[in-house]
Amino acid sequence: MKAAVVLLVGILLSTVTVTAAGATPAELGERATQRVPRVDSPVGVDAVLDEDVWDQALRLELPYEQRPGDSTPAEVETEVLLAYGESHVYAAFIAHDPDPSQICAHLSDRDKIWSDDWVLLVLDTFNSERQAYNFACNPLGVQGDTYESPHGEDESWDATWDSAGRLTGDGYIVEMAIPFSSLRFQRTEGEQVWGFDVARSYPRSVSYRFGIFEVDRDSNCYACQYPKLIGFAGASPGRNLEFDPTVSAVTTQERKDWPEGDFSELDSSQDFGLTARWGVTPNLTLSGTANPDFSQVEADAWQLDVNKQFALFYDEKRPFFTEGAEIFRDRLSGVYTRTLADPSWGLKLTGKEGD
Repeated sequence: MKAAVVLLVGILLSTVTVTAAGATPAELGERATQRVPRVDSPVGVDAVLDEDVWDQALRLELPYEQRPGDSTPAEVETEVLLAYGESHVYAAFIAHDPDPSQICAHLSDRDKIWSDDWVLLVLDTFNSERQAYNFACNPLGVQGDTYESPHGEDESWDATWDSAGRLTGDGYIVEMAIPFSSLRFQRTEGEQVWGFDVARSYPRSVSYRFGIFEVDRDSNCYACQYPKLIGFAGASPGRNLEFDPTVSAVTTQERKDWPEGDFSELDSSQDFGLTARWGVTPNLTLSGTANPDFSQVEADAWQLDVNKQFALFYDEKRPFFTEGAEIFRDRLSGVYTRTLADPSWGLKLTGKEGD
């Protein structure tokens, strides 16, 4: 039986001014550390890096051991190439290794790469120093992506992007192509300033993390230390209009004369549903669903529920409810959408307005 109609409307209006947020390249001065070039040639995501694009790309290194060392010299060399085109951000990592036999890489499920070697690209597209998109890959190109907010990282966020990875004789290579349509950012014709970070995980005797900048451990704001990228002129986040229709059919039959008799149909039914998502502005998203079908959503991990003195908590994995979930996430967990087991329809406006 369908539950009562559910209406969820969440709007976050923020008027807090964040340092450097929305700044222009001229205002940043020395903080605008890198300029990312625009390229017009196509990129085939195959981890080969034989296109002309990579000759034009911004080339960086990861010289610092950020963990466990305190910005000490990195033990191994890592090169990073960055560029953007008409519709994508492109990144490539060349990870050198003195002993490639020690590289840890598995063909695992998405977001299950964190025990492997991996490389990471972080994009703070609003330069807010509070929220960012994280894109990671292991040496075989398996993806891990999260959305970072002041309340932590949301692993349920899954973007649409391409990646490839391959092992080489002296390490591995990873290539990424991230469409602008998977990101939120200001729609403008001029250049933009994005915060960014690149890193590499190197699990050996201990788990090392190599990065691009010296981390100030006296600061409690890691995102405030991100270097800046200037570029992305003319980039557009797209219309961000998605439709996800569903159709399911159920039929029930019986055989009266077993085992030789024919099946006779007792009942059949069809069920139709639709989930839609519209990026009203780069900051606001309107999501709607009617008769949603969540049968394809990843199943919950089993939990022991015998003699428990507290309610069990299950992560939300249904797409309609995960969109903008970081806005409702706080220490009190005031919104727990798993209690909405079988909604008839839903409507949700999420995002932020202001600086």
